[in-house]
Amino acid sequence: MRILYASERPPYPFFLGGAARAAHMLLVRMAAMPDMACEAVGSRDYPVTPWRFPDTADHRALGIHSVDPARCELDCGYRVRLLPNFYPSLAAEIERTRPDLVWSQLEGALPVLRTAHRHRVTGLCYVHDAEFDPNEMREIASFDCHLVASSRFLAGKILQVTGHHAEVLYPPAELFFDTPGDPNGVVTMINPHPVKGLDTFIEIARRLPAVNFLLQESWKLDAAALANLRERLAALPNVRFAHRVSDMRGVYRQTRLLIVPSRWEEGFGMVALEAASCGIPVIASRRGGLPEAVGDGGLLVDDYQNVDAWVTAIESVLGDTAHYRDLSQRARRHAASDTFNPDALAHRLQGILQRVPDRPGWLTRRAFEARRRVRDWPLLRRFV
Repeated sequence: MRILYASERPPYPFFLGGAARAAHMLLVRMAAMPDMACEAVGSRDYPVTPWRFPDTADHRALGIHSVDPARCELDCGYRVRLLPNFYPSLAAEIERTRPDLVWSQLEGALPVLRTAHRHRVTGLCYVHDAEFDPNEMREIASFDCHLVASSRFLAGKILQVTGHHAEVLYPPAELFFDTPGDPNGVVTMINPHPVKGLDTFIEIARRLPAVNFLLQESWKLDAAALANLRERLAALPNVRFAHRVSDMRGVYRQTRLLIVPSRWEEGFGMVALEAASCGIPVIASRRGGLPEAVGDGGLLVDDYQNVDAWVTAIESVLGDTAHYRDLSQRARRHAASDTFNPDALAHRLQGILQRVPDRPGWLTRRAFEARRRVRDWPLLRRFV
């Protein structure tokens, strides 16, 4: 089977976000399977967020075997290329190589899968983001492509919007069982952005001056955002900011507690699982797929915009050694479950690809569409 991963956003390792890393971990494992060939392409002209070739010093940590900057190409165990004039180049690439499957995710998934559909190639949409556009998702579902969700929560949203069942495939996280957290270390938050709960974090740190915090960059901050953040942290001597790193083990090695105060509906929450593999308890918002990522190795905050609720939860863990130790053990067991094993997840994806995509029958689809239209009638909405 020949798989083409295609994304207008340059793929891993040009971007190191959770969804990009998850795709990489699946691709590198599937590329090593018999009778499987994988390749990833992205846009050389992507304008939304700055990107660059990884530094040479980071190649080993990122799993990069070789780089050809002149051709915007590298080897990560599978071929990764950046294409100029992306969509015409993608169409030409599909026509030339005739892949068995085109896989896309996040923004730009619709035009990628539309291109695959025009060339009569089966598509796969791996949904990581709960904030997807319903109309776009319905169009993607109409292509009879594979729909894969990164949590049961997201699969439920997809079913509600499209009438199609999505397979649940948890994104493989980097599991650091050989890297224990520090029970006397810092309280860490990863990815200091408003939607991730930055305002909540800053108020928590202000309320707990005796606790040392680490604020770890993940999505690259531009100059203006970085200056604003440094200004806000100037009054918080108990908070240390650290720039993005390619190897997160150094972050978890100094962490005793991870907090995830997200305000939006997270599709899953890979950082929670990564921390859990280090025996680090996690306190997270009860939002989206985060409860599935945290499991019983941490606490969930229902009133996630209430700083008092966060302070109470943090103090309950840091102030009780036995409770902390119990959560730490539970966190490690949760991360060690076969449910999250990267090799098992790659084989599960391989099994999904060998099946025919979900195609609801004509009557089922018509019934779903009729019900959706009725739901839009104000007078009948209360009865549906």
